[in-house]
Amino acid sequence: MKIKKIKKIGNFGIFRNFEWDNELSYSQDHKKEIYDFKDINIFYGRNYSGKTTLSKIFRSLETKTISSKYENPHFEILLDDNTCINQSNFDSFSYSIYVYNSDFLKENLKFMYDDSQDIESFSVTLGHDNQKVLECINKLHDELGVDKQNEETKIYLSIKEKQKELDNTKIFHKNKQDELEKILSNKATKGKNSIKYQPEKYGDQNYNIAKLKKNDIPVVLNSTYQVLDKTNKDKYEKLILEKEKKAPSNLPTYNKNYQSIVKSVQDILHTQVGQSRKIDELINDGQLNKWVEDGMKYHEKRNICAFCSNSLSSARLDALRNHFDEESKKLKERILKDISYIEKEKNSMTINIEVRDFYETFHPKLDELKTELSILLQNQIQSFDTLISYLNNKQEQLFSVMEFSPPIDYSGEIIRNLQKIEEVRQNHIKFTAQLIEKQKQAKDKLRLDNIYNFLNDINYEDKVKEIKNLEGNIQLLEDDLQLCLQKKENILNKIKLEENKLKSEGEACNRINDILHDDFGHNALSLEAKETGAYQDKIIKFEIKRNGIKAHNLSEGESSLIAFCYFLVKIQDALEQNKKPFIWIDDPISSLDSNHIFFIFSLIQDKICKDKKFEQLFISTHSLEFFKYLRRIDGVDRDQDIVNSNFKENKRKSSYYLIERNDRISTIKRMPIYMIKYITEFNFLFDQIYKCATVENIDDSNFSLFYNFGNNARKFLEIYSFYKFPSLKSNNDKMLKEFWGDNLYYTITNRVHNEYSHLCGVLERGGNVIEQPEMQKSAIAIIHKVQQDIKQYEALLESIGIDPKLDRLYPKDIKK
Repeated sequence: MKIKKIKKIGNFGIFRNFEWDNELSYSQDHKKEIYDFKDINIFYGRNYSGKTTLSKIFRSLETKTISSKYENPHFEILLDDNTCINQSNFDSFSYSIYVYNSDFLKENLKFMYDDSQDIESFSVTLGHDNQKVLECINKLHDELGVDKQNEETKIYLSIKEKQKELDNTKIFHKNKQDELEKILSNKATKGKNSIKYQPEKYGDQNYNIAKLKKNDIPVVLNSTYQVLDKTNKDKYEKLILEKEKKAPSNLPTYNKNYQSIVKSVQDILHTQVGQSRKIDELINDGQLNKWVEDGMKYHEKRNICAFCSNSLSSARLDALRNHFDEESKKLKERILKDISYIEKEKNSMTINIEVRDFYETFHPKLDELKTELSILLQNQIQSFDTLISYLNNKQEQLFSVMEFSPPIDYSGEIIRNLQKIEEVRQNHIKFTAQLIEKQKQAKDKLRLDNIYNFLNDINYEDKVKEIKNLEGNIQLLEDDLQLCLQKKENILNKIKLEENKLKSEGEACNRINDILHDDFGHNALSLEAKETGAYQDKIIKFEIKRNGIKAHNLSEGESSLIAFCYFLVKIQDALEQNKKPFIWIDDPISSLDSNHIFFIFSLIQDKICKDKKFEQLFISTHSLEFFKYLRRIDGVDRDQDIVNSNFKENKRKSSYYLIERNDRISTIKRMPIYMIKYITEFNFLFDQIYKCATVENIDDSNFSLFYNFGNNARKFLEIYSFYKFPSLKSNNDKMLKEFWGDNLYYTITNRVHNEYSHLCGVLERGGNVIEQPEMQKSAIAIIHKVQQDIKQYEALLESIGIDPKLDRLYPKDIKK
């Protein structure tokens, strides 16, 4: 596995919105290519340009942490299998990686910053061969299996399969939970048919899924829950629609004295008018009696019969008058009076009950009582009619005693019926006071009934049972996986115990000391393993000593040497055990002199690059001298391949980068060819002068050529002149005169190079914009002078990546 590129640095330290493909693309064979990481990758950048920031990005892959001082860090590292590692998933980077930078020193070599601290210890493999231990370790590794992606075996394969099964079950479980949760959520709060949006029916406009799950579902699933039948459901649905009603009017009282009427009728029927002076024929024939009585009204003052025209004798008229005497008249009047009274009582037998004035819940009972009352009243009216019939018959039988069977009296039943209706009325009044609470209860019952039916419709209990079964499966799978993981940890611990038998902190110190003493000749400085604590809790630290005494006040150079030796020895086991680690070394030659810089290079060459036991190597530096050495380490491309534009990108073994800072933002660029091949300032200065001589239009991309031209030209001429005249007795003016041999060119170059280099004596020029013509004229003059040694000129062209055959300034009189 290789690291292909830092695809993006959105926000990390001094880097902002860096896109690798934008900054490191180039054209080759008319196609766009990307300059990506190779086996060896070398970065050059000045101090504070961002080298250490890049190393901290890579160290996050090693430590799996990012310092909290980076706010909202964002980066993406692309591997050659197109896996993308970023600030959120660097835990997934499982490859061995070691980073040497300031954070490594702070964490492992605290003594460098606080001489009261020690140095973190580590152990290395001992040199002797312990075959039994190695065989035990191999056996344990064989039992453990292979832990390589997509090639796992044995315990690692079992863990992978169990983890996969567990993950799938968890996903399935979550999907089922989410599915049920969505159904319940929709029922509780989603849409017009949800409970929340029907408060007029279900009584809670703040209803939510929590109330559904915690309050209502347990109620309807309880064995004591009573399911609503249709009758009760209709009753509750009507109840919740009720509006508050006033109390119905008081019921009329029923106060008919039926028994006194019966007694009066009975007395009349039993009354017999006296028999003296009565006409027997009329007494015995009631109809005839009635007919004669009616006719008497027409014969009061006549003596001739109006019917037959016969004369009526005085005796006959006296007999008729005696027959219809005062006693008979009074009895008749009494009969008529009773009939009239009974008719009046009968007509007042109407009792009206307005059912609509009562709440709907009372209507069934009221309808029943009202029907019963109507029947009772009708029966009572029939009893009154019977009494009237008796009295009418009595009028025709005034002189007889009539038999009498009193009709049934319904008064008691009527009164009891009215009492029941009054009870309903009183309940109505009480109901009004309790209406809000009863409606709330009705809504609760309707809501619970709705939820009960809803749960049946969705097979809720089956779904819950399925989810619980899945939870049980998850627990079993987790237990099973945990057993495998524990087994793996037990074996790894055994391997560690066995490996500890092959490792020693003291050996690590010896190796560091060997490098310090043999390679650097620092015999006074040494590291020593120091043990503290009891046997089981022992702690081993490294301590720096100078001539056998704990060292203090180390110089920066000594600190750098010890730190780098410490790092090299610490990664040796990974290199020697062929773990193919990624290695990032950030500016390892800080505060070192030239001699020690070479030794640092030698250590990298011997300990890391010689046998190429690493996967990829990254080295950054601010030193051109050190960079010059790095261009010679094993594994980098040859000079001729670097400058060969036809050399394919995929054939390269090394890549070179510039880290540039512009104000507060840094970027990574491809290093110019001339910097890679010729690491001298002389080549760089020639490149700047050549560009100034050949530029056609000055713009934002090249104006710095002219602003820096004075310094660049002055330094180039001094170096070039010294090559021509390497005498300490020669001064600059003399050498320049000898060099130019022309007062005009000398005057121009002296003014342009010195005045624009120093502004001394012409301070006012610093307030003006530098003009192009005199700069370019001076640059062309320098190029023409260098062309007098055409071979040197061609070499300088090649050093800055220009084919002499394509040179626009090449002398026309010289054959290319």
